[in-house]
Amino acid sequence: MNFNMKNRTIALTSAVLFSAAAAFAAGAQDSVVKEQKSLLQKLDSLQESVLGLKLNGTAKAGAAVSMAKSSQFSDDSPTDETQAYSDVNLMMTARPSSESMVTLQLRLHKDWQNAFDENNNPVIGHWFSYDGSILNKHLDFNLGYMRVGFTPLTLNVPQNFLLQEPEVFAQKRVEALAQRNLDTTSRRLLQGVNADYHSGKLGPMDDIHAQLTGARLRNVAKKTDLLFFDFDWSDRYFYGARLGAGAFGASLGVNYTDVFDRVKTRRSHGLEAGDTVYYEDNSVLSFELGYDSKEMLSTLPVTFGLNGEFAMSNWEANRDYYGTEKKSQYKVAEGTYINADGDLTSTVYVSTAPLVADTYYNEDVADEDGTSFYVTPYVNLDIAGIAGALKFTYLKTEEKFWSEMASAPNFRGGSVVLNANALYSNDIYSTAVNTFGMSSLENLYMSVYNSNPLNVTNIMTSQSLVGALSNTAESQYLYSKVYNNYKNAHFYRNGYDAGTIKKLEMQENVLLAIDPSVNMALPFGLATPDRNGFNLSLNLKWNDAVTFDAYFAQIKWDGADDTFMEYAAGGSIDIGQLVNIGRSLVFQGSYDHSEEDAFMKRKSDRLMAGVSAEIWGPISFLGGYQMYQKQFGEGLWRISNGALDLNLVKAEETMLLAGPRVKIAPNSYVSVQYGLLTDKLTFNTVEYSPALDESGNVMYDEFGNELRVGKPGKGSLAIDKNVIIADVTVNF
Repeated sequence: MNFNMKNRTIALTSAVLFSAAAAFAAGAQDSVVKEQKSLLQKLDSLQESVLGLKLNGTAKAGAAVSMAKSSQFSDDSPTDETQAYSDVNLMMTARPSSESMVTLQLRLHKDWQNAFDENNNPVIGHWFSYDGSILNKHLDFNLGYMRVGFTPLTLNVPQNFLLQEPEVFAQKRVEALAQRNLDTTSRRLLQGVNADYHSGKLGPMDDIHAQLTGARLRNVAKKTDLLFFDFDWSDRYFYGARLGAGAFGASLGVNYTDVFDRVKTRRSHGLEAGDTVYYEDNSVLSFELGYDSKEMLSTLPVTFGLNGEFAMSNWEANRDYYGTEKKSQYKVAEGTYINADGDLTSTVYVSTAPLVADTYYNEDVADEDGTSFYVTPYVNLDIAGIAGALKFTYLKTEEKFWSEMASAPNFRGGSVVLNANALYSNDIYSTAVNTFGMSSLENLYMSVYNSNPLNVTNIMTSQSLVGALSNTAESQYLYSKVYNNYKNAHFYRNGYDAGTIKKLEMQENVLLAIDPSVNMALPFGLATPDRNGFNLSLNLKWNDAVTFDAYFAQIKWDGADDTFMEYAAGGSIDIGQLVNIGRSLVFQGSYDHSEEDAFMKRKSDRLMAGVSAEIWGPISFLGGYQMYQKQFGEGLWRISNGALDLNLVKAEETMLLAGPRVKIAPNSYVSVQYGLLTDKLTFNTVEYSPALDESGNVMYDEFGNELRVGKPGKGSLAIDKNVIIADVTVNF
């Protein structure tokens, strides 16, 4: 919907008709295709240059029912979870000039099941940015929300390795990412300012490139997203710069990034006795080199090239804390004494007394330097309808190398998405699920979106949660936040997070580094510390109908004397394209295996298969199956409640998702899907019982503690979930 003057509309229509006439008048089929592409480019260019306000977006209404079943559920556990909602995403763009644009994205969400509990429905701001391309399109700029990427070792988002992912799963993953403002690219979500300059052809140079980026990051508190308020007062900032040049297919570049805590902001709010606050500063300087023969040998069917980067990092950490310090207290006092004549004489003297006082300290914790590099030679071919790429990458990263802005993946896992309110017969199972997250497939593809009214029972206070809910021990701060009562808040539950991870936080989040749901060998991408090795990938495509992909990697972790190996292969075939039936009928599948020979001796296997078919008219069918198995030879995690120990040794997951989709308008669909998720965790167990003497009496040690004996065994936790999803999505 555009609000513009009529003459601009007439000009746009005339240009489209004129271009269309030129396209349809072309004689040869190739010429028609080229003219049509040119027409679309002109149309996009004209639309982008039209001044005024544009409003579009998506409206979605639907329901999702998840029915869970497990023998480990308690008798009173809820087993069904229903989500019924209306959701509207509005995108407003305003062009004050042909060179710049203001983008505002707003989100409205209404849960049908608690609609009468909500006395308001606030609009949530999802995206705010002012973007443009000025100086004859040489300088691009962004203010506000933006997605920016430099290089794999400086500013980057490591991606999940999912070979030949079925379309039905890919769509679900995109939806879950979008709820947290994320996408499937390697660009990092930031909020700040970015300026990106490209000179274009300049004498012998093909391009001279300069870029400056600055952003404020949320300093992630050491809490989970179950808590609403965040009492970490620290500010965290990022800035980066790039400079590069290219000529005759060769390119050189230098990159610098720095992310740090602003100490003064935190200190302005004081520090409580007993608190310890850590500050980190991480800078990376990298140099990149590239060559692509296509620039000079564009007519050849085979081209080759090389990309490489060398990076140096510095990581510093220090902390503020209160401690005790022994001091001496001095004071002047008056006294008397008997002099030599036997008379009582007055005098003044200095007395001392020991004193223990709370003292503020700042202490350096670490100052580490490290290096990393990778080099990737590649060959591309395009011969007789066969297009392909062969890439080889060698990498070596030192143990003390750290690049925060290139390490944190968006996929974190570790959460329970569907039926999160289930109750278990033994609290140790609840601990296991909340620790491990149960299903990585559920975290990858499923998402729950709620808009809940806040009240004094679900708003966190600065006292304990027990104090907030108990009638006998109310927090003294409880009613100071009552102004939030019944304000509607939006909550997402999925496996994704837009935040970065500090090094100290990464060291505490062990599962992020050792759970192969992320990436066994390179959990933090090419910037993963203490790694060296290689990977090889092959991608082939024939007539846009048949594809084949293969991957092999061998990576070493010297600190653990460990070697990772991964191999994968997959392919797809579009039968509709092959036999020219005018409809798409795509089958695809892949297999991926990873393992390590030491440390925890982990193994993982992933099998995927999918179909995407245009059946008749607007009706299509999407289906996918995925099996994922993770083995932990030495056991992943020990969980204990005193009477029982669990040590996870295996996780088995499957997901089936399939259903029809009807196209009702451009980019608008009615969809119904059935899903089946099965999850099983296998444990080694130790069950403890009191030690008994020959008479059957409980035995105690010399200090009066009860002696216990452990009985080893095996156990499992299995959960099946049947899911039905139906929705209508309309684009406008």
